[in-house]
Amino acid sequence: MQVNRVSVVDSSPYPRSGSTATNAPHPLYGERAERVRKTIALEPVERIPCVFMGTAFAPRYVGASIADFCTDPDLRVDVTLDAMDRLGSGVDGINSVPTGRVAVPLTMAWFSHVALPGRELPPDSLWQVEEAEVMTRADYDTLINRGWWEFLTEYMPRVIAIEEVYDHLAWLETHTAGVVERFQSRGYVPVSCGGTTIPFECLCGGRSLEEFFVDLHSIPDTVKAAFDVMQPELVRIGIAAARQSGISATWVGGWRAASAMLSPKMWETFVFPYYHDMVTQLAAEGIVSVLHFDQDWTRDLRRLREFPAKSCILNLDGWTDIRRAKEILGDHMALMGDVPSPLLSTGTPDQVYAYVRDLVRDVGPTGLLLCPGCDAPMNARPENMEAFVAASAEYGRPG
Repeated sequence: MQVNRVSVVDSSPYPRSGSTATNAPHPLYGERAERVRKTIALEPVERIPCVFMGTAFAPRYVGASIADFCTDPDLRVDVTLDAMDRLGSGVDGINSVPTGRVAVPLTMAWFSHVALPGRELPPDSLWQVEEAEVMTRADYDTLINRGWWEFLTEYMPRVIAIEEVYDHLAWLETHTAGVVERFQSRGYVPVSCGGTTIPFECLCGGRSLEEFFVDLHSIPDTVKAAFDVMQPELVRIGIAAARQSGISATWVGGWRAASAMLSPKMWETFVFPYYHDMVTQLAAEGIVSVLHFDQDWTRDLRRLREFPAKSCILNLDGWTDIRRAKEILGDHMALMGDVPSPLLSTGTPDQVYAYVRDLVRDVGPTGLLLCPGCDAPMNARPENMEAFVAASAEYGRPG
């Protein structure tokens, strides 16, 4: 499929300088949005964007109930906005806008039950994905022969109350656009809203890591047939997320599918073709893929050059060599990251400053969005997160 690479950038939701739009929601929004747009397009910027990512950090930072944060979507938005305001004016945007309940998207991505604080866990603890062998080998046949939606109808009640899913979807339908507008009205650029992933990640969680990797070796044709049924539906989910929010960018997740987890032959068979297909289809729709790639992808960074140019943001978590990524991909896609979670939770402000300084020196200034690696953890030290924002402002200006 041929993709008009220019149109992917030109159709960005982030307005250009001099835009005639009259609904600028905040005095700083246009400036920040232009900064993000230029970064994705690999154009020079006057300051590297600073992007917030700290789902579990936000409630702890502002003193909100973790249990309520998980189950009250409106509170989740309020808490996240308050945390971003408190961190300081250097924050340009948010990696992914918080929408709906915490458990449902995680369940859909992992095909696993999510234990919540205040329900299965103490009220001030972190939610946990409870991976187990819930999906059986017989379920592959259901998926292949009866299709994606029939399979989901049968499978999902094993890992989540179906009423919770319906409530979540209803909330998304009526509130997503308004949530995006709330972030914009506070001056924050939503880099993405909603997301998807490839079949590998869902089935790995549902089967459990050990059993799934056995399946890849013992019944590869069956696993691939299931993937081929799932893939079009997962692409449609990514497109629908962008259309529902009005943000032409979709989070595309990867964690167990990382290069470090698989042999090259396995990766080429079960991982790369599905990411390539997904990113290409999203780009054809004018949608930027925010490749949230946890774990170590260094081995196969060069393959990402096969994705449409300037149609992706490679969002790294500190495991992949981001300097190598810059060397290989710096003229092809933007990078986002990668202040490591351990540094934010156990380091010092001086160490955070030094990390950001060196990151900007080695990876910036063009095509870099500064962001915590993966997600700022719940136990990130407030002074370290504040140092991250301050360092971004200090070192993010070229020259």
